[in-house]
Amino acid sequence: MKQKKFSLSNLSQYMVVISIVLVFLVFTILNPTFISAYSLQNLLVEVSPLVLLAGGLSFIIFTGGIDLGSGAMVSATCVISGLYVSRFGNWIIPIMVVIGVFLGMLNGVIVTKLKIPSFIVTLCTQNLWAFIALYFCPNGSVAVGMEYRKEISWMTSKIAGIPIIFLFAVVVVILLYIFQQYTPSGRAIFAVGANIRSTRLAGVDTDKAQIMAFVVSGACSSLAGALYAYKQKSAVPTIGDALTLSAIASIALGGTSMAGGRGSVLRTTIGVITITAITSGLNMMGVDPLWKDIIIGVILIVAVYLNSDTKGRDIIVK
Repeated sequence: MKQKKFSLSNLSQYMVVISIVLVFLVFTILNPTFISAYSLQNLLVEVSPLVLLAGGLSFIIFTGGIDLGSGAMVSATCVISGLYVSRFGNWIIPIMVVIGVFLGMLNGVIVTKLKIPSFIVTLCTQNLWAFIALYFCPNGSVAVGMEYRKEISWMTSKIAGIPIIFLFAVVVVILLYIFQQYTPSGRAIFAVGANIRSTRLAGVDTDKAQIMAFVVSGACSSLAGALYAYKQKSAVPTIGDALTLSAIASIALGGTSMAGGRGSVLRTTIGVITITAITSGLNMMGVDPLWKDIIIGVILIVAVYLNSDTKGRDIIVK
């Protein structure tokens, strides 16, 4: 019987599991309090908004596209949520989802109808989202009034020791997974990423599939912005500045092909937990914050390399 040879491409299938085990093992050895109940609860709170951001962004990457403005969208919606939660209460959450759907649709329509690469479109529109954030908060963060904090504190409360914000994120991830696996739109998104020409010839509306991917990403990014406002109890205009890199690194670490057509929102979630655990561990060790982005950048390069087909099998006609 012919034995299967081991290669780096085989390793990528197990990379997300290996990574999370190694991260928790290393940081626990360096600092045993890393896995204390208090630290783990804080970790779950930290990962929750990023899980939504990365989960939504995954769908654009499934199509072979990219959204470089998702972090700026988080900043804009965090600011709007923090400033207007006093007026709308918890209705601000569905309002942000509607806004995110509109913003995502705007990106998707520009990409598909004007035939402009997604990285160009989102590189430009991110400046608009950033402008909105800074326009409403030109002097920095604005805290939610003390009289309204009780109304939003439920999001960071706990049920059986598990933060509600994390349970909220888990429910959204489950819905995203169902959409990914069991709906025609979800399957069309993967088909576009695998081979857009063949998908179009098969009668699938590829423009609609790409727009849907941007809509899902926009809704999740805006929802993440609302959760950051609840978590921080503030409107923070720069909250999303470093999030796009972390989200993309999480997606790549989860085994999603940056060429599109392959991936899973569940594996992205594990990638988010791994990336957040690394940053939390580095913070506990007092590492200079400048090194965190460098380390995440290195992880992204390695993850993309392991998820690419070095023999050329992933090179497909888009």
